Amino acid sequence: MKIAILFPLAAMAFAQAPFKVVSATTAGTPTSMHQSITAVEKRLDAKVDQVGSKDGRVYVLGLTRGLYLAGYGAVFTQELDLIQTPHPTPFHIQITADEAAKVHQHKQENLAALRNAMRDMWADAVAALPKLADTDQVVLAVRLLYQPWENTAGLPVQIVVKGPRTASPATLQIEEQ
Repeated sequence: MKIAILFPLAAMAFAQAPFKVVSATTAGTPTSMHQSITAVEKRLDAKVDQVGSKDGRVYVLGLTRGLYLAGYGAVFTQELDLIQTPHPTPFHIQITADEAAKVHQHKQENLAALRNAMRDMWADAVAALPKLADTDQVVLAVRLLYQPWENTAGLPVQIVVKGPRTASPATLQIEEQ
């Protein structure tokens, strides 16, 4: 009786379709817009991590996010703090006026470095997106975080660099809000 049960089970096991074999190697160049966008996200993360003065680099709050909008182009967003801003803690309850002034000074220094780097980052993104149409836009938007106690005079909340894929970095449209 056991043999009568094992024969049909064995026959079904050998009758299965073979598993699909997937290549272990990856292509050297991206094959889709999604892969290109992902590659640019990683490149921009590496570039923004190097922006800043000798006193401290910008503090990355979130990884770059990118998407492609058909008929418009590619949009990349980043969230940053211009420095790693000190926060009140149980052992350091209040930020002093002197500390706030130093934070503001360091943020202004890093803001100048970020403005310069954003043109280069835009050009790097364009170079890594060869499948975009010449009329497509490439937009790089950086949102900056501030603490409630900070002096934000002269510091924007958002910087947007945009232009058509064929634009030169010198002719880019830069908006600060």
